[in-house]
Amino acid sequence: MEVRMNGFTPNDSLLRHWNVLWNEVEPARKHAPAADVVEDADTYHFYFEMAGINSESVDVRVEDGNLVVEAERKRPEWTKDAEVHLSERAYGTMRRAFAMPEDASHENIKAAYKDGVLHVTLPKRPESKPFKIKVEFDN
Repeated sequence: MEVRMNGFTPNDSLLRHWNVLWNEVEPARKHAPAADVVEDADTYHFYFEMAGINSESVDVRVEDGNLVVEAERKRPEWTKDAEVHLSERAYGTMRRAFAMPEDASHENIKAAYKDGVLHVTLPKRPESKPFKIKVEFDN
């Protein structure tokens, strides 16, 4: 079976030249990791797709009212004589920022990395959660 991409096989010289040109431009770009944002009654959950990230490069912070996530995926060191036929994975700095929800607390924010996904939890402020008020009746 022959694999073809955009009409070219991976060994076609035009595709090779395109990949070389792309790889020279690519390191300067910043990538935005794919994200899911989920809200439940008590917490906001942010999930960032960040496979292959070294734990020392991950930076999660709150800055100017934004949740900011940054990390770096380094390009593998290939031998001098290696010929790269295809390189589609993104390398370099990844960055994503979201405005903090108004009802999110800056206290007890947690971040955990597992199976290529960074999970950041922002608890809601207790005073922002709905609560029931007891009604007293005069008898």
